[in-house]
Amino acid sequence: MVYDGKIYETDGAEAIGIHEAADVRPLCPLPSPTSVRIFNGPGLEFSYLNPGAVVGPSVVVNEPARGSDYEMRSYIAATTVSGGYQESLEDCEAMILGYTLMNIIVAADLETEERAAGTGPSASHDLGIAVGPVLTTPDDLDEVLVANEEKISFRLKATAFVNGVEVQTAELETLEVSMLHAIQHATQTCTLRPGDLFAIGPVFSEPIKLSAGDDYRFSVERLGALSTKFGLLQPEIS
Repeated sequence: MVYDGKIYETDGAEAIGIHEAADVRPLCPLPSPTSVRIFNGPGLEFSYLNPGAVVGPSVVVNEPARGSDYEMRSYIAATTVSGGYQESLEDCEAMILGYTLMNIIVAADLETEERAAGTGPSASHDLGIAVGPVLTTPDDLDEVLVANEEKISFRLKATAFVNGVEVQTAELETLEVSMLHAIQHATQTCTLRPGDLFAIGPVFSEPIKLSAGDDYRFSVERLGALSTKFGLLQPEIS
């Protein structure tokens, strides 16, 4: 986790080490989430994704044997430090351990097939879900918090780069769903657990196409930058 410019290594509840940012290479801050919920678009409908597909920053995700039309979709994510059922917005705010970034590689052609079959995302979203680089505490975002009757968001700029070239920008304030409302919505039908992972987005309005070998970087003020490389399919070793 990041707080006041320092990297805090935790056991999930207590700090067990404090480091300078330049001295560490972050791994996935949440390598084994208890669940992954993705809130797409303006509504509060969400999809479950595979927690086993979660990887850390700067990881190479291989091109799969299925699919041919790939996109990167970036989200703002948060994880919970406690559970709850049918909670208020205030209670949900206390449940958030920290915020982070998420990149999902999507096989858009497989997604089209899944939609035509009337199913939710499955194989199309199972390629790789990158999370990181660190968790940022809610307190570190107080200065950029924007709250009104409809939603709670942050005044932060996001930028997407492919192979070092800027391709899109966005303002998090424009996201139509807030993290607190997403988490509260989930508590209405299910008891949440510590380590649940939530994501809202996509942050960028236009699809970001990927080809094998592309390096993708998702950067957000105060939350850091999450890099993901879409690699080539590895040959089988006989």
